[in-house]
Amino acid sequence: MFQAGLLIQDVQLLCFTVVFGVLALQRWNDLTRRWLWYSFLANTAGAAFDLLDAYLPAWLARGVNMEMIPLSYALLNVALVYFDRRGKKAVWISLSFLLAALPIFLAWRNASSRVPSYALEDFLIALECIVTAALLLSSGEQSTRAPRWLMAGFLIFFVIVELARAWVAFVLNGDPDVSTPRLGIVSMVTYIVNVSLLPLAFIWMMQARLEWSLFQQSIVDSLTGVLNRRGLEQALERELARFYRYGEDLTLVMLDLDHFKRLNDKYGHAAGDAILVQVGQLLTGQLRKTDVVGRLGGEEFVLLFPHTDISKAGPIVDQLCLALKECTDFIPSTDVRVTASFGVSSTRYRRTIAAGDLLSEADNALYQAKENGRDQVCYFQPADSPLLHRNIP
Repeated sequence: MFQAGLLIQDVQLLCFTVVFGVLALQRWNDLTRRWLWYSFLANTAGAAFDLLDAYLPAWLARGVNMEMIPLSYALLNVALVYFDRRGKKAVWISLSFLLAALPIFLAWRNASSRVPSYALEDFLIALECIVTAALLLSSGEQSTRAPRWLMAGFLIFFVIVELARAWVAFVLNGDPDVSTPRLGIVSMVTYIVNVSLLPLAFIWMMQARLEWSLFQQSIVDSLTGVLNRRGLEQALERELARFYRYGEDLTLVMLDLDHFKRLNDKYGHAAGDAILVQVGQLLTGQLRKTDVVGRLGGEEFVLLFPHTDISKAGPIVDQLCLALKECTDFIPSTDVRVTASFGVSSTRYRRTIAAGDLLSEADNALYQAKENGRDQVCYFQPADSPLLHRNIP
């Protein structure tokens, strides 16, 4: 049974080595893929050393070879470090474990029993897996949370199994596969599952990040970094759904940069793009974390103020209008000033209003601000009420 389990593991390792080798060769500059492949190469090298045990010198077959599986986990930690773009402290910890254990393996290479060497290997694997689990759990990346918890949860169980084997060997002076047959069976099943689960979960983690990145690209404006039209539509529908449920007003603001075409014609489109980027940054920096900023298109932006009626949103919008006019950093070495016209609308407790209606009302108010001379804020009012506007001094 033990030999059959080893054969299954070796076949799995060979398959995943080929798979990750192809993935690494497809994108060689991706260090995560490359180090994942190195991890499986280390495992495969260990399997080859086991098969050639009788033909290899003792220092290699019973010394260096005992570090091949722990090395594979250390290389997995390197892949995680590159995947998370974090410091290499964990890598040095993993390496120190390997360096500390190597002289012991070499000293025991000619021992009559290999149980102590295998037990030390189990203990070393447990230490490396603790580092791996810590790396997985210490990341706050939401898109990869599920595969991280799956991998970390299994590794914690794996650590328990490996420490139990080391305990049997070093404390109870027994052979884990002989004196504790149940532990031997659990170990074998765990090893087989481990060889499949960890690489598949890592692939899941990479795929989850890729999907999240593609999703972000589909809703974020590539120039300004704020939401694009699609992202705005989704955010508006989401905030309206909250308004329908909780009844707290939602205020929508539409703003259009004044005479933007003149700026493009005079300073060039590159300068115009730089202005749009800085306007996006200014709006984002001035608003609350719960507010939403998006670019509707061209030089038009939309702001969403959840759980906020016009009376509370008004001072914020006035401050934005003033901040835009007072900013002098849009184009270096010039005195260019940028102003904007603002149109404001609110749900005003109307539980039947749709997203299109709210946008249309804000657009009407914006048009009125343009008609009144620009660089001001206008508030949409129902037909039986006058349209309010404010000129910002």
